[in-house]
Amino acid sequence: MYKFRYIIAILACVLAACSSPVTPVEPETEDDGMRHDSLTEIYDLFCNPERGFHVFKEFHSPNPEQLTAGGIKTIYDMGYSLVLNNYYLKDYRNCAIPDSYLEVVRNNMQALRDGGCKCILRFAYTDNESQTPREAPVDTVLKHISQIKPILQEYADVIFAMEAGFVGTWGEWYYTTYFKHQPSAREDFVDRRRVLDALLDALPKERMICVRTPDFKRSCFGYGLKDTITLAEAFNGSDKSRIACHDDAFMADETDMGTFTVSADRAYWEAETKYTIYGGESCRTGKYASCDNSLAQMQAMHISYLNISYHKGVISGWQNQGCLEDMRRLIGYRLVCTDVATTKEPKAGEDLKVKLTIINEGFSSPKNPRDIAVMLVNADDPDDVASFTPDCDPRFWFPEGEHYVEARFKPEKSGNYKIYLNLPDPKPTLAGNPKFSIRLANKDCWESATGYNYLTTVEVK
Repeated sequence: MYKFRYIIAILACVLAACSSPVTPVEPETEDDGMRHDSLTEIYDLFCNPERGFHVFKEFHSPNPEQLTAGGIKTIYDMGYSLVLNNYYLKDYRNCAIPDSYLEVVRNNMQALRDGGCKCILRFAYTDNESQTPREAPVDTVLKHISQIKPILQEYADVIFAMEAGFVGTWGEWYYTTYFKHQPSAREDFVDRRRVLDALLDALPKERMICVRTPDFKRSCFGYGLKDTITLAEAFNGSDKSRIACHDDAFMADETDMGTFTVSADRAYWEAETKYTIYGGESCRTGKYASCDNSLAQMQAMHISYLNISYHKGVISGWQNQGCLEDMRRLIGYRLVCTDVATTKEPKAGEDLKVKLTIINEGFSSPKNPRDIAVMLVNADDPDDVASFTPDCDPRFWFPEGEHYVEARFKPEKSGNYKIYLNLPDPKPTLAGNPKFSIRLANKDCWESATGYNYLTTVEVK
C-alpha cells in the first residue's frame, strides 16, 4: 500500500451510537458476558454502490447513442458502480426538449437500473467555449427542468447525485451568455438561485445537488463562511443540507483553478463535505497533483466520486506513483466489521443479543439513505429467517471512530444460526438487487447471490 496514512490515528475515539448520531455508547468491557468473534479485514478492490471512480458518458442532441443494460453490466464488471451522464441540449436552447430526447434520458435511466449502476447527472447546452449562446435563457432553462422533473422523480433510485449544470459551457457555471459572468453582488446570483430552486424541487429531497464552487452555495443562499452544516442539520432534507460540490479542477493548482477563491474556502468545504457529497474530476498535470497532495485533499474533503476518464495524465501519474489502487479502494466509504459480540450460550426461547462494531476506512460516509438489517438464519432451515432493523443511519458512519449496531432476537428452535448484516438500497426497485447493497471489506463475508454480509454462526441450545 502507498505510504500515505489516510486514516487519522485515533487518540480519543469518537464513539457513534447506531441508535443516535449524537449519543455516544460506552464500549463493553472484556467481561461483558458476550462471546466475541474478530473478523479479518481485506484490501481487495470490489464494487460498492454510490462511491468510487466513475466512467463518463455524453449524450449530444438531437440523436445520441443510448445506454444499454448490457453496456452498464460491463461497466459494473470492470469495477465501477457510477456513470456520469452528461446531456447536451444544444439544439433546444430556444424550444422545448422534444419527447424523443426525453425518451433517451428515460431509456438510459432504465439501463442503469437493469445493469446495476447509478449515475451522476448533468445537463448543459454546449461543450465548446467559443460556441454561443452558451446556454438557454433562464425561463427556457426552468421549462427544461420542469420537463425532466418526472424522469428525476421516477428514477431517483439510480441517481447518486445531480450536478447543477444548465449554466455556462459544460454546465460549469462559468463561461455564460444569459447568466452574469463572474458574479459578485448578491443580486448577480438571482437567476442561478432560480435554477437551484427548480432543481431542488425537481429532485426528491433525499438527493443532493452539486454546485461548482463553495462560493456559489454561499452566494446563492446568503451563507457566510461560518454557516456550515451542523451535525443536527445533516441529511435533514433542507436546502442547506442538499447543496453539495463538484470540483472539476481537482488538484490543478493551489486553488483548484479558482474553486477555492479565498483561503477560508477550503476550511468551509472541509466542514460541509462531512455531510454532503464532494466529487468531480482532475484537470491538468503538474507537481501539485502528486499522490501526497491528492490523497490529503481526498481525505480532507471526504471525497465520494471522481472521473476515471479525465484527466488521463493525472490518472497515469497516480498510477506511476503507486497510489491509484489506494484511491480506488478508499474514495467514498469502505466499511469493515471488526467485532461480532453475541450472547454466550444462547438458549431457544430466550434473548440472543448481537452487537457489531463497524469502522469506516474510506474517505467519506455513505451519503444517501441506506436500509440496514441484522439477519438471523437457521443454518439447517433457510426458510427460518428473522430480521432485526436497528434504529440506525449509516450516513453517520464517518471515517473516524467506531460505530455500533445492536440487535436482539429470540430464536424458537435450537440449532446453528448464521448472522448477517444486510445494507440494501431502500428503494423498492433496487432493494432485492445485490449490486445495490453495500459489501463489507471482510474476509469470507460477501454473499453475491443475496447481497448479505456473513458475520458468524452461533449455536442455540
